[in-house]
Amino acid sequence: MKKYRMIQQASQSENKADSDDPQDYEDASAAYNWTEEDFENLKPKKDTLCSIIKRHGKAKYVELESSGLKVEYSRGDEKEYIDLTFVKNKEGQFVYDGGTATYPPDGVTVVDNYSSDWTKEQLNRLRTKDQEIFGPATPLSEVVREHPQADSAQRRISVHSSGAMHKTVDLDYTVQNSSIKKAKFLRLSFEYNEEKKDYYLSYNSASRYSW
Repeated sequence: MKKYRMIQQASQSENKADSDDPQDYEDASAAYNWTEEDFENLKPKKDTLCSIIKRHGKAKYVELESSGLKVEYSRGDEKEYIDLTFVKNKEGQFVYDGGTATYPPDGVTVVDNYSSDWTKEQLNRLRTKDQEIFGPATPLSEVVREHPQADSAQRRISVHSSGAMHKTVDLDYTVQNSSIKKAKFLRLSFEYNEEKKDYYLSYNSASRYSW
């Protein structure tokens, strides 16, 4: 009987409604304890905020919004961080509802005072996925090989509340005093192709400008 009461009490404790106070889940000095695999293994609608805190500790920053709880785990250098969204279930517990992990892309070095090394020929060779009628879409590996330095660079893994995963890379090559108009504000976005194991160009800001 005593054992049954203990199990019942534990069950009641697990089903207790979560606090709406962001400070209960926040610790500005918390260590960053995440791998990329940890993030990809999170299950929307299943993992709870409390279970994630047990595995990874409290978050650097937490904000309560009308749509739910926004939670950020950060490495502290603004290069690697994880944003998670939580909504309350019928038991009043915060459950994971999707998120985004941001990382520095491999092979790209972000430099201060970036100086463009793009040529008109290279810009003209760029092909997005919807331009494949003119040739294959440009892979990220090709761009990084020719232009390993950038003004800014981010790789993201985004998970929808449905569990669908989307992987992208954004590269900025911005030089306002460039003699090439298309290179003044150059942003390239890439989407991951699971079959080909590479990212392919999906957006090219240079295509909006004429020479």
